[in-house]
Amino acid sequence: MTNPQGPPAADADDVERHPCPRCGVQPGSPCRSRGGAVAGAYHTGRFTKVPRLAKLLRVQTPADRGPGQPWRPGTRPRPRSSRTPRARTSASATPVART
Repeated sequence: MTNPQGPPAADADDVERHPCPRCGVQPGSPCRSRGGAVAGAYHTGRFTKVPRLAKLLRVQTPADRGPGQPWRPGTRPRPRSSRTPRARTSASATPVART
């Protein structure tokens, strides 16, 4: 049975701790396509830096990262040793400057 939500959040958080050598995103962001949208899968050079994911052929970007949508800042990966829940941020919580 497959997981309709995509990979566990821990996999995505571990992948996003590293910069991507292909698309150049910094730690804390999902990989992006040439057009700037969130990529449907992490680039191989990035997820192979996580030993338990290194032998996989492909690691999907979880649905909560918005694959296929224009990239927007979201939550940061959890610190590895933290067991406390992280606060979620949303685009609607960000103040918008009006002119």
